[in-house]
Amino acid sequence: MLQMRNGKVYFDNVYALNPVFKKADLYAKALNWFKGDEKTITTANEKKGEVTGTYTTRINIGNTGNYYFVRFAVDVIVYDATYEIKVYNVYEKPIEKGISNEYSKIEYRWWDFRRGKPWSADDDPLFRGISGAINNVLDLLGNEMNK
Repeated sequence: MLQMRNGKVYFDNVYALNPVFKKADLYAKALNWFKGDEKTITTANEKKGEVTGTYTTRINIGNTGNYYFVRFAVDVIVYDATYEIKVYNVYEKPIEKGISNEYSKIEYRWWDFRRGKPWSADDDPLFRGISGAINNVLDLLGNEMNK
């Protein structure tokens, strides 16, 4: 469901594109992809071909009315005919009565869940939702880069 590297939730992949796509074109596409209410750019370096930002989404949990805001860093690095994406620094913020409404890193919760010690009944749908959100980001960025 969620990949880890060095004890942290972390996704990365390199995608090959049509050889006609040049670094400058892909950089412009990456900048364009970061437009939208749920995305923010934190750094953009045209020379390096790198755009870093955050993506925030809402994960609904069953019929309880509870939900979570999930935020993670997205780093896109472009080259001629390829791009690399990294997703890391995953945080969750529960919107539920009686729960602290602050963002917290997901790793401890994910670690316990994987070892059969879930924190709550929300864990399985939360982690499935996070995995789906990350896959959605990968798909949406791929669609933008292939235009």
